Amino acid sequence: MKRNLIATLAIVAIAVGSHARQKPLTPSETVVNFYRALKGRRYVEGFRYSVYRNAVEGLTPPDLQDLEPDFARTFAAIPDSIVPRGEKIDGQTATVSLQFGGTGDAQPVTLVLVENEWLVGDQETLTLVNTQGNAFFFNSRMLVNESEAYEMLQRIIGAEIIYSTKFEGKNASLEELIRLGGVPKDIEDGEASGYRFVVTLSGDTKSFFATACPTAYGKSGRVSLYANLDGVRGEDMKGQPATAQSPVYPPK
Repeated sequence: MKRNLIATLAIVAIAVGSHARQKPLTPSETVVNFYRALKGRRYVEGFRYSVYRNAVEGLTPPDLQDLEPDFARTFAAIPDSIVPRGEKIDGQTATVSLQFGGTGDAQPVTLVLVENEWLVGDQETLTLVNTQGNAFFFNSRMLVNESEAYEMLQRIIGAEIIYSTKFEGKNASLEELIRLGGVPKDIEDGEASGYRFVVTLSGDTKSFFATACPTAYGKSGRVSLYANLDGVRGEDMKGQPATAQSPVYPPK
């Protein structure tokens, strides 16, 4: 199955290279091709029609396989019906009114003109992508994961405060917090959003601290986090746990 995916991506890359030599597409044609390719899980082809094209060029087959689940979750909701209802061009930018699913109001989609080719997206995103190159998608994933890990630690702190109030100042294990519903079951195996969570109790269970470390440093996250009743701290520890001496997170 992995071989089939790699072969498909290689074929798409060849097809895309051929497409680039053809007559430039209109904004409407570009937008429709973009969404239909993503809907069909032809991600390399789809991103070629957008400001994200430099983010996929140069990615290795293992990188693409790693990112594919993220792409699948993001674009699974694209409907089969994608119909342009008009376009407006203003110099180097364009807006296409696109109706998704055959009903409801048309949604505006922005494009920018780059070397006589329309790309879905805006200039700000294009600049960011061109700066980060093929690290863009991994950087974006890590920012989301770090934010979600921070929110999870906040929930753990809140759950411990509630538990401590009910049980004479004692704190609970992560398993107990999950059992009581104070923490989501998503973290039942100790992992969520690309992070590994550990709750450590003192001998008398009157104090605790929690840590969250990226499961794959540099791909699922960079910042390690530490939390207790004083709040959350975090820093880049190269995948090792943060400590009570780490800086306050998020930085102010």
